[in-house]
Amino acid sequence: RASEMNMQNYNPTQKPIALMKWCLSFTPDAKTVIDPFCGSGSVLVAAKATGRQAIGIDIEEKYCEIAAKRLSQEVLDFK
Repeated sequence: RASEMNMQNYNPTQKPIALMKWCLSFTPDAKTVIDPFCGSGSVLVAAKATGRQAIGIDIEEKYCEIAAKRLSQEVLDFK
């Protein structure tokens, strides 16, 4: 997707949302995702986009704030 190809990097080790969705596809029955090193929230955004609940934890408050801001935005999934 063009939006992901032009994604803004919020974290030096940020992962593409498409990659995180692919990883989540290996656990189709999982209803909740826990990411203890959530950084800027790519796994959390992928979880939201796939209709799952998610819990994110990070030691850096600034990354928690970035993740919360990203999650407050509506996710549009064009299939």
